[in-house]
Amino acid sequence: MAVRTLLAFMGAFMSILFFLLVQEPYALNFKSFDNSIAHIEMHIVQDYEITTKGVSSIFHAKRAMRFQDRDEFYEVDGIFKKDAFVNTLQANKAIMKGEDIELVGDVYYVRSDDNTFKSEQANYNKTTKILSGDTFFVATFGKHESEGEGFEYQTEEGILNAWHVNARLETEK
Repeated sequence: MAVRTLLAFMGAFMSILFFLLVQEPYALNFKSFDNSIAHIEMHIVQDYEITTKGVSSIFHAKRAMRFQDRDEFYEVDGIFKKDAFVNTLQANKAIMKGEDIELVGDVYYVRSDDNTFKSEQANYNKTTKILSGDTFFVATFGKHESEGEGFEYQTEEGILNAWHVNARLETEK
């Protein structure tokens, strides 16, 4: 009797196993085809970049959304060290598409040597390391202040190219 019960259970198990093996494999596809629908939404996001010398950058965002073709961050605030300077970057919104980051709304950059930059919009390319924009900006370099209608800042070389510039330079008497 016990052998018959064991054989019946083994037969049922083998039948179910055979049925499952013959089935067409399927996978759940959670990716939406509509680019306006986020795949992932996160709140109070913090990102730390750690090197052998310690923490090199800290970025905060109140909200982050990942879409099929881009990532969006809201109320971005970041602190990062580069060379001998500590840099702070703030923006209302950041959109990252591949190597390009678009900063929108109250873009504010401060470096520890009193260099600042304010604009409503800026674009940063991670490959070329160039920050650029076609909107009004105000840049200060210590006591000197420049404002213009467009800019291109080469972050590696520290060179600012701007057009339609009004500059106020203070000289010593």
